[in-house]
Amino acid sequence: MSKLDEQDFDERRLERRKRRKRNQFIAYIVFIIIIVLLVGAIGTSIHFIHGAIVSRRRAIDAAEKLTKGVEEQPENIVIETPENSTDVEEYTQEEAMTDIVEKVIGDMTIEDKVAGLFIINPEQITGVETAVKAGSGTQEALSKYAVGGIVYSPKNIKSADQIKEMLVSTASMSKFPLFTILSDKALYNDQVIETLGLSLQEEITDEDTAHSAGATIGSTLFKYGFNMAMFPANDISENGKFGSDAESVKLRATAFATGLQQSGVSACGYAFPVMGSSDGDVNVSDKTRDDLVVGEFEVFKNAIDSKAMNAIRMSELSLPQLSGDDTPSTLSGTVIGEELKGTLGYEGIVITAPLGDIAISEKYSSAEAAVAAIMAGADMIYLPGDFTEAYEGILQNISEGRITEERINESIRKIMGIKYSDQVSQISTSN
Repeated sequence: MSKLDEQDFDERRLERRKRRKRNQFIAYIVFIIIIVLLVGAIGTSIHFIHGAIVSRRRAIDAAEKLTKGVEEQPENIVIETPENSTDVEEYTQEEAMTDIVEKVIGDMTIEDKVAGLFIINPEQITGVETAVKAGSGTQEALSKYAVGGIVYSPKNIKSADQIKEMLVSTASMSKFPLFTILSDKALYNDQVIETLGLSLQEEITDEDTAHSAGATIGSTLFKYGFNMAMFPANDISENGKFGSDAESVKLRATAFATGLQQSGVSACGYAFPVMGSSDGDVNVSDKTRDDLVVGEFEVFKNAIDSKAMNAIRMSELSLPQLSGDDTPSTLSGTVIGEELKGTLGYEGIVITAPLGDIAISEKYSSAEAAVAAIMAGADMIYLPGDFTEAYEGILQNISEGRITEERINESIRKIMGIKYSDQVSQISTSN
């Protein structure tokens, strides 16, 4: 081997030796670190074990002292344990309702919210002349317009099986729970009474007979799939169903509505503040506020205080001596906001009069009437003259800032609060 080769060999051997020493040093450092961590862990464990032993010993000593102290107590001394020993808070029905409703509202588009303000008939949403079945047309329409309710009149009711199937199918097609409503005209229609087997023979003479009638009608409607009815009529007149004086009407109408709602069907009392006909030129009432305070206000106030009506429908009549102008009651902020909500303290759903009626349609377009009703404080638009026009009119006013989304949410909260009440009751029962 040449000297050059020997020199190269020695250099490589020296380099290997250096690497070996470096690796050994690193391994040694790692070993020391592991030992230190193990010692620390063992020390910590010993500390905790020792602490646990000490705590255990102290607990035993305290228990022995307590026992000894109790044994030494005179027989006439009693040590009482507080009844409420936990800090667990009950999940109330109101909290459950709020959580459900806010979750639903949070998932809704503004279009769904606005559509949810409308109660229309099946012909308005499907475009057919007479609707007696819920098919693909209903499904398509409800997918586009998530309306809040559909009201059924005598022409929609052909047989018991037919209307039941129609209601169940329609409800299953809706994005959100739907008000399925029997109209006020249908209740007293002979063909509807016979078809549905509604028992109206019992004469209403007092609160008990009124409650019984409401419960019987409600149970019948509920089994077919109706969950709201456009009655009772809070009419103080010779033609009224509950009497001709305010005292009789207020007691019987409230009892009837209570029986209805206890059967699972929401009552919508009408018409606030006063009944009347809007046919022809008869669309103005000369009643003063004093007249109403001792009459119709008494009837509605009794129902409101008793929580007997989930909804109240407005009158289309104008009351200049109450509101100060000829604005129809259903579009009047004075009548809805100041009187119904303010004076009477009503917090439920306010439903407009039929906005397609002549008293409204001869002065307002469908969009104008719907927008005016929402601005006045109404929560649901009932039977507008043109549903699409009214729907688009509200959306346009929201986009232009004249109506806020929070104003819409205010009404949707009331509506969903009623619709989801059954779910909240189930939660409460299971708890």
